[in-house]
Amino acid sequence: MSEIPNTPKKRLRDISNVLLTPKTSPSKRIKSNNFINSIRQEQVKSKIDFGVTTVQASASPPTTPTKPKKTSIYSQAKSLFQRGSSDTIISPNGLNLIGREKEGEYLHDFFINNLTSDKCNSLYVSGPPGTGKTAQLQVTFNNLSSLYSNPFNDKKSNIIIKGKKIKLIKINCMAINNPEHIYHEIYSQIVDQLSITFIKKKSYEEFQQLMNNCQYDSIVVVLDELDSLVTKNQHVLFELFSNASPQNSNNMNTKLILVGISNALDLTDKFLPRLKRNGYNPFTLQFLPYTSEQIKSVIIYKLKSLSTTTTITDDSIPLFNSSSIQLCCKKSASISGDLRKSFDICYKSIELVEQSIIKAGELDINNLTINNCPKVLISHIAKVCSSSFGDNSNTKVINLNLLQKAVLCCLFNYQIENLTCNELHVNQFYDYYVKHSLQNVDKLIGMLKKGEFLDVINALESSSVIVLSDSVKKCNVFNTDIGNKTIKPNITYQVLLRGIGDIGVLKTILYGK
Repeated sequence: MSEIPNTPKKRLRDISNVLLTPKTSPSKRIKSNNFINSIRQEQVKSKIDFGVTTVQASASPPTTPTKPKKTSIYSQAKSLFQRGSSDTIISPNGLNLIGREKEGEYLHDFFINNLTSDKCNSLYVSGPPGTGKTAQLQVTFNNLSSLYSNPFNDKKSNIIIKGKKIKLIKINCMAINNPEHIYHEIYSQIVDQLSITFIKKKSYEEFQQLMNNCQYDSIVVVLDELDSLVTKNQHVLFELFSNASPQNSNNMNTKLILVGISNALDLTDKFLPRLKRNGYNPFTLQFLPYTSEQIKSVIIYKLKSLSTTTTITDDSIPLFNSSSIQLCCKKSASISGDLRKSFDICYKSIELVEQSIIKAGELDINNLTINNCPKVLISHIAKVCSSSFGDNSNTKVINLNLLQKAVLCCLFNYQIENLTCNELHVNQFYDYYVKHSLQNVDKLIGMLKKGEFLDVINALESSSVIVLSDSVKKCNVFNTDIGNKTIKPNITYQVLLRGIGDIGVLKTILYGK
């Protein structure tokens, strides 16, 4: 009996690493490859025949280019006087702002002399708002960056003067919640890192260690809004200015040059008497308010950019009548000397002319040129000045928020109840406000805490609806003793009534229950 052969075993195939389903079906792959090959052949053919590719692989048709929208001459002029367009008022030499030649030269010499002499020093820059303090220092920084750029580092904040490595730092102190954190911000910029990348805030001691183990020969630190660093005992400012004193030059490997900017003219005399006693008195530079002639030169310099002619006379000033510019400059110079105010007047006056042309509908505003467009006249400037600087108490009260109006109503209510009272202090007024609010409107709008109440008082003073005056001899410019100041309204009772309108909660505060 013959033996039955064994059935051969089937070999199993390992398919653990094989896709069961192909990416595309064979038919789709063939079609896709044919389509791609045809596109390539057409592209090659077009390059051979015409030198350019005319066939596009994308299925969507090419879009038709649209013509850029034409900007009217008035829109171009308004853009010159918008806030933040300070680059157009830099002098041709690039060293200073128009009208700030002396200040720009002083700052440039201060930096160069101290950086080349390899010593510490400090400067305090003061002046009213809108006088070009921050803008001029930025211009000086930009000029130093362009003249002494570091060939080994493309950052504008790193420069080299006579072989010395220098770091330029600029910080707005208003963005710092705690004055002690200023050392952390300076530390972060020296090492070129974002301040939020550090787990722990750097201290004053760590800042000093860095200044003695640093790659730079000098560090220039500009602190804008310096008054934000004022503390109860002013130790932060004292430490900063003492580190930047010339006497400290031998104690630091990296020299510190400190520049502080503030609106207060007597910051060092009020808050840093210890500086003078220890010989740390910084240099001072004061920015005076702009004169009418300086404002006029800035405005004309801006308007020159609209014209193609190199020489401009009083009769050929673009868009403005010469007498209208004169009125604008004299008005803004007499009130505050704030250059930004004059820019606002010019902007609103141009807008007034533009709106009148559109309303009339007789001219196509987009086809007007410098030569045939209606100009800004004295009447336009006078109308804008009247609305901006005139007695607009009604508008001031209407623009206040509900809590500010509530405090103002409470102030009038106190005066009605205490006709014989000649003087009211802010602290006394707060006590009355708390008592009056609890009786009338605590459940409706709530009651302000002392700090919030003082913020509202400051806002009301800024809006010129109340007047705060010193009742004690010792009072500083930063309102640390604001509670000891006297307060009184700067508007009439009728203006308040028109401002609160028919708001029931405000009437409750004003009249009581």
